[in-house]
Amino acid sequence: MKNIPKICGIIIWTDNLEKMSNFYENILGLSIRTKKSNYVNFEWGDFKLTISKHSQVKGKSKDKFRIMINFDVLNINQTISDLSEKGVKIIRKPEEEEWGGLIATIEDPDNNIIQLLQKSS
Repeated sequence: MKNIPKICGIIIWTDNLEKMSNFYENILGLSIRTKKSNYVNFEWGDFKLTISKHSQVKGKSKDKFRIMINFDVLNINQTISDLSEKGVKIIRKPEEEEWGGLIATIEDPDNNIIQLLQKSS
């Protein structure tokens, strides 16, 4: 679309900012760009992933497969091993896809689904 040239960010709303922030920063190892009392922001170039409190959000995701966040990883098997040791719920162990890369699936503290992708070399 000419009027929407790219995606610039994603917000994950939560009522448990501390636990979610800890997961994305300390478990996944993402670097925080901005941290305030009601949100935390991670940034890659001009793309932002924000986790923020929302008064209308209560509890964990009830339809966790509706949206999946994809993260590129360099070594999917090592990443899954490290996350498993940290107690992260692994939904799908690394498997090769038709396009030649590998995909694994994990869950964050609010039951949101995250897919890890290792592109083929």
